[in-house]
Amino acid sequence: MNQFPPGKEALVVHVVAQQFSFNYHLPGPDGQFGRRDVSFVTNANPLGLDPNDPAGKDDIVTTGELHVPVNRPVICELSSKDVIHDFFLPSMRIAGDAIPGLLIPIWFTPIKTGTDEVICGQLCGLGHYGMKGTLVVDTPQDYQAWLKERAELAGGTQGAASSQSPGAPKTENAPTQPQPSPGAPQQPKNKPAAPAPSPNPGG
Repeated sequence: MNQFPPGKEALVVHVVAQQFSFNYHLPGPDGQFGRRDVSFVTNANPLGLDPNDPAGKDDIVTTGELHVPVNRPVICELSSKDVIHDFFLPSMRIAGDAIPGLLIPIWFTPIKTGTDEVICGQLCGLGHYGMKGTLVVDTPQDYQAWLKERAELAGGTQGAASSQSPGAPKTENAPTQPQPSPGAPQQPKNKPAAPAPSPNPGG
């Protein structure tokens, strides 16, 4: 298992674990990963993807369900957003730790189509029991169809998200000025309001 297949032959997947789910990042049809940086990591962007990187416009990000093609080596590069997790495929007897700050690769070759369970094999908090997902092994044709569909969805969503870069001020509608009710006296424009009368000393 320590002799990894050549990168050109394998499908490389970035797997980022967090309490209590697995996030998957795959290259789109161009075969290139978009840039990732810890400065972009948020709850909505646990992978830290750069929304302004053109190479990432067709990248595929999924949570809970990972699709891979049958009879092709898959390299999973494991990391974690918070605590130590363990990416575990019980039916294949494949497991690897996901540790914050580290990138730990594991690999396998699925030999039949179907679905397999993915679980976290490391106690990671109160929701550990529910940290499960699905590995879907597709035929090459079905995988390409899924890849194309997901890439089209990713292009639309990321395109909209990147139209405003992180940290840029948001444009909001100006508040509407209250309008006087019909028949009410109006203050002439460019004329200051009359001062309030001073209190009567003898009152």
